[in-house]
Amino acid sequence: MSQSSQGRLLGLVLVALQGVIFLGVGASAFLDGPTIRGSWWAGTTLVLLGGLGMFWAGKDLGRALTPLPTPNGAGLAAGGIYGYVRHPMYAAILVIALGLALGSGKVWTYAFALVLAVFFDAKTRVEEMFLVRTYPGYAEYAERTGKFVPGVARRRP
Repeated sequence: MSQSSQGRLLGLVLVALQGVIFLGVGASAFLDGPTIRGSWWAGTTLVLLGGLGMFWAGKDLGRALTPLPTPNGAGLAAGGIYGYVRHPMYAAILVIALGLALGSGKVWTYAFALVLAVFFDAKTRVEEMFLVRTYPGYAEYAERTGKFVPGVARRRP
């Protein structure tokens, strides 16, 4: 199997796993189980803000948008929201997951949101390995740009 085929297969597996975890976030919000005090209004606000963030990130990513962690050759997006954070789409999804957890108050939803955050941290490591190989300026961009939050978790040289 060629390296590009292996990268594509890895990408498909990661996307499928991401979908399963996010489905767990959403489904667990409707299951019976232990709860903590939640806030429907705060949760809904976060879900809406996360949706707006996803739209903004998708707009700024343009033709480079792909669900796979391997670049599609459309170029590096480093402007717009990508000038502040390297992975705004994942950050927006995490905001939605936190909103679902906060809105439902379900302990399992918080747990799935945490699993999703750990997963995205791992997925970005794989994605950035491909980005560094594909785009010569990516390493410098990552050194000055936060991972999910502006200024936080810049990549070290």
